Amino acid sequence: MKSILIKIIFSFCIVFSINACHTFEHQNIFIQDINKNSNLEVLDEKIKASISSVEKSTNNSEMAPIEMPKKKETVQKLALKQVKITNANKFSLKKFMNWDEEKLIKTLGKSHFVKKEGKLKNYQYHFKECFIDVFLLRKNKVFLVNYIEKRPTKLNGTINIKACLEEIKQIMN
Repeated sequence: MKSILIKIIFSFCIVFSINACHTFEHQNIFIQDINKNSNLEVLDEKIKASISSVEKSTNNSEMAPIEMPKKKETVQKLALKQVKITNANKFSLKKFMNWDEEKLIKTLGKSHFVKKEGKLKNYQYHFKECFIDVFLLRKNKVFLVNYIEKRPTKLNGTINIKACLEEIKQIMN
């Protein structure tokens, strides 16, 4: 008897819950879609009417003489041409590459230390800011600058490259 009573109450609850969603707001599900579409049409008409009334109010001469803000004029944009500016003050040690031994000595002067081993010569120049090692390699009975190395004046010290290059540049001039 209990199981039949439970089944009756359960089925009553299911029927009630299915019908409960079609109460006040959802009285007829078939008419509901038609009402939504008609409501959207009414809203569109109201929006169009409000826009046209705003346009009429801006063109109405009976209102106070307020000037509407004007659009700013746009400027035509053009691509800039790339122009390379050569810096005459820029100095690099690569300038010495492939110089012969005589030209190097005329430009920087006599080196402080010279070491020769077979086809290789090493000229060391000592400046206040740095030391320069210039390595010359023999090609066809002439020694040509092959590699240049900068190093600090103190062991495990730091090197100020700008100051070093500036000092070398002053000696060359």
